[in-house]
Amino acid sequence: MTARPSTEPAEKHRKTAPASAAGTLLPGSSMGFRPEIQGLRAIAVLMVIVHHLRPGALSGGFIGVDMFFVISGYLITAHLFREFRATGTIKLASFWARRIRRLLPLAFTVLLAIAAAVYVFIPATEHGTMFKHIAAAGLYVENWALVAEATDYSAAGQMATAVQHYWSLSVEEQFYIAWPLLLLGAVLLAKKLLPGTKRTRGAARAPELYTIFLITMGTITVLSFAYGLWITAANPPGAYFNTVGRAWEFALGGVVALLCAKRGIGSLAGSLLGWGGLITLLLGAWLIPADTRFPGTAALVPVLGTAAVLVAAGSQRASLRFMSHAHWLSIRPMRWVGDKSYGAYLWHWPLIIIAPFVLHAEPKWYHEAGIVLLTFVLAAVAQRLVEDPLRFGALLQPVRNTLVFALAGMVVLAGVSWAGTAASSASANLPRLPITDSCYGARTMEHPADCQPVASTFAPYPSAVAVSQQVRAPMFPGCEADTLQVGESSCLLGERDHPRLRIAVVGDSHASAWLPALELVAKERGWELVTHIRSGCSPSLAALKGSETLGGTAQRLCTESIRALGPKLAADQSIDAIVVAAQGNKRTWVSSPGYEFTHPATQGFTTLWKSWSDAGKKVVVLHEVPRLGNTNVPTCVASNPDDPLACSVTRKVGTSITPNLQRALASDEAPKGILGVDLTDHLCSDTQCFAVIGSLITYYDKSHLSHDFSASLAPALAKGLAQDPLFAPSR
Repeated sequence: MTARPSTEPAEKHRKTAPASAAGTLLPGSSMGFRPEIQGLRAIAVLMVIVHHLRPGALSGGFIGVDMFFVISGYLITAHLFREFRATGTIKLASFWARRIRRLLPLAFTVLLAIAAAVYVFIPATEHGTMFKHIAAAGLYVENWALVAEATDYSAAGQMATAVQHYWSLSVEEQFYIAWPLLLLGAVLLAKKLLPGTKRTRGAARAPELYTIFLITMGTITVLSFAYGLWITAANPPGAYFNTVGRAWEFALGGVVALLCAKRGIGSLAGSLLGWGGLITLLLGAWLIPADTRFPGTAALVPVLGTAAVLVAAGSQRASLRFMSHAHWLSIRPMRWVGDKSYGAYLWHWPLIIIAPFVLHAEPKWYHEAGIVLLTFVLAAVAQRLVEDPLRFGALLQPVRNTLVFALAGMVVLAGVSWAGTAASSASANLPRLPITDSCYGARTMEHPADCQPVASTFAPYPSAVAVSQQVRAPMFPGCEADTLQVGESSCLLGERDHPRLRIAVVGDSHASAWLPALELVAKERGWELVTHIRSGCSPSLAALKGSETLGGTAQRLCTESIRALGPKLAADQSIDAIVVAAQGNKRTWVSSPGYEFTHPATQGFTTLWKSWSDAGKKVVVLHEVPRLGNTNVPTCVASNPDDPLACSVTRKVGTSITPNLQRALASDEAPKGILGVDLTDHLCSDTQCFAVIGSLITYYDKSHLSHDFSASLAPALAKGLAQDPLFAPSR
């Protein structure tokens, strides 16, 4: 989901959390300055850092994000309530200028440092994505960029960007923009709807102002929480970054601030409540699984735990001081870490992402210890040299200067991102092996004695950069439905006027990866192709178990499309054959409503095939292609320009994927006459599977055939299909 930048250091979806940057004063004077909030921040940022370094050691450490959100809602609401109570309004420009001075100088500095590090250390294949996200982070819309990618199945295999953690800062900035506007709007609406509302300023209006604020935040809490439950079920990956689904966490912090406007729960009861909240947070970080759908009901654990600590004022009696949670949260080491939490949050994630490329290996424990140390050194130095001088210095004190600084910083970062992307794209023009060469692409595997080395002595062309961009640039746009798309995106390829055969192509995105080869064969032999492809949707009537589903809405659309497609193709008299292709993944299949299977993993496929075969259609199953481990192939090739064999794996590893289609084809339930086509020997020798063959990079990500290599497989695919007389060349 971080993102969730997942549970692997360089993967896209492991969860990341923000560092709150507000002050620590309550609305009422009786509770005053609360140093224990710095200790709470320290716990939150340490949870996040440990989770990102060692997700297995602290699987739920990502809940630090929720802690920071609640703290921000608590402190900002307290500040706005005080200002409105004292002046009768909120000076928006001044409020936003304070937030800019506090947050943007260091955020911009880290983004510029990340841009430089990406250009120097990260393979050029990742530059386009990285710089795009740097621009999104600088504009504080990174969370929405990640929402778009989380719902884009084609991006699922991409590595995490070095700025993915800025999603939470984007959510906070959006909160800082919207929150005072919502509260001002609520007060104005109350004046209009309730004519008796007092218009005097100051303490006289405090009770009604308190009620308006409380009703507003209570309403937002309920509505946002309900929306969060819905979006978490409908689109789990995208829900994690969704501002609307997170708003209730800020709002509940605001409710706590108002309820404790005069004083929290003190003495022994306060200590017990505070310790209870802390224990809840620590247990949540330890016990919540990393793949938990978030937010949703699971988010109640960190939100309520943090709220309990904030409500509990701690004991004021000297004899009970050491029993108070507030005392231990306020000790100097905790306050020091809390003071550096914002900088530590900003620095730690890019260090984790970039470290493997600097070390040319996965970090060991001592490297991870160095990352933690360097994180806090950078945080301390940046606070002294960047944060404090610009926050408290004279330069940015005028509101106008602050707003100009924010705009200029965003423009600079957008320009840097554009320049970085342009520079990396320029590397795509390299010498190429002629397409007519007998050792070009997959033809190399047909002439092994004459085509050594397998990768050829030419630089890969298209370059690794160009190939990596194919994930965003399908060769046949509009031929594949997205996971959340209602209805199909079908297209016609090959011979359109007088086709000798009409062939339906059915499957997930891996079926799309076969289209360059299929289209060439279709043109040569006079066939028309009709696509029925949906991203992430295996063509099976069985269901995926639990957490392996795509998410509520996507899984429902997948199920509906497959159930409709079966009888639709069976009844279509114009269809002569159906080609099925899908990814090979370890999945747990179960029976689905209306289909009780003894062996769901195979019968879900074979039942569908039988319905087509019984209707007189020829069914062809393209075997799953090998995988080169968990490696992004273009990135690996770019990282090893002089040794493409460094990206190869043994044939045993490459073919160790779970071949769902092949197992179904070999099962007793498979109908007679199904044609299986296996082109593994054109991707692997007897001992190895390759990342570069005949000057072509074989995959555009971890598992999808690259456009050019797929096209080079056309002769081999035609030969495989011709095993059945229906597909033999016309005489």
